[in-house]
Amino acid sequence: MERETAIIGTDTTCGGNADTAPYRAPGPVPRSLHGEASIWQETNCYMDLWIELLYGWGLDPRAALAFTVTQDFEGDHFTFFKYPPADLELLYGTVVQEMAVYDTLQAHLAEQVGRGHTVLVEVDSYYLPDTRATAYRRAHVKTTVAIDLIEPAAQRLSYYHGLGRHNAEGEDYRGLLRLTPALRRNGHLLFPYAECAKRVRAPLRGPALADAAAALMRYHLGRRPADNPITRWRTEFVDQVATVLARGHAYFHHYGFNLPRQLGANFEMLHHCLAWFGEHGYCVPARVAITARSLASESKVLQFRLARAVARARPDACTECLDTLESAYEQVISGLESSFGATDPGQA
Repeated sequence: MERETAIIGTDTTCGGNADTAPYRAPGPVPRSLHGEASIWQETNCYMDLWIELLYGWGLDPRAALAFTVTQDFEGDHFTFFKYPPADLELLYGTVVQEMAVYDTLQAHLAEQVGRGHTVLVEVDSYYLPDTRATAYRRAHVKTTVAIDLIEPAAQRLSYYHGLGRHNAEGEDYRGLLRLTPALRRNGHLLFPYAECAKRVRAPLRGPALADAAAALMRYHLGRRPADNPITRWRTEFVDQVATVLARGHAYFHHYGFNLPRQLGANFEMLHHCLAWFGEHGYCVPARVAITARSLASESKVLQFRLARAVARARPDACTECLDTLESAYEQVISGLESSFGATDPGQA
């Protein structure tokens, strides 16, 4: 059982009540949201590359994680969470816009990276060296990378993906950019979806950053699901588990990624966000931040139980896990509303 930890800060508006003092996560401030102590070391490809890209720019990705309170149960998955472009622009001065791709991908990358921009593009993991343990030279899996360096003459590029920044060259470079003769002959291949990240203004710092992040928290709380998404998930859960057992191990991996992983990783990011607010003097009750983290850990317990159910070919309703998740969600959202309030999106 984790111990609730709160430290009285210099912000006198918090008073002397430890439950309303600025929350501090136990231990040192994390240098990386992908550290070994993470419950979910990886979240999803788009989110992970942005975390590493922001770190690469010398920025703290925790400041922009308030949007995680909007995650919902979508029926067949939990919301595939990612930084909203408007939040990235407000806090970090970075505009993210869809990029027109009509020439070779290499030509577009050379142009945009040469202008100092970073290009986010969908590629085939078959050619990504950092996926050696999974898809590299084994399977064709779509993912998104952020490319910030390209040398066409040397056929080399650098990209953010997964847990860091990596390099690709030679055959991998040609495969990623569809320059190999076989890929160029396949006229049915569509142009990839790409975005351009342009750093157009200086990022907010200090109190201005904290105030803007708090305003985003109030805004996103006003956009939260009307009903507890865990409650709605459990109405479908038994039937979904039956499908998982019927379709086997491979399908379980897809289900696990899109439901328990997205739910758990989302709320682990919210926990990091609340720790960041505590470091900046905001009165987030320790119980709220720690309960957000418990959503992350309980989601992993549920995933392990489902893996065991698949191995044994025996259904598991995971009732205790769902009870814990359902209650924790209510505690987190009500606690954040008490701490921050909520803005009606129509009035924002």
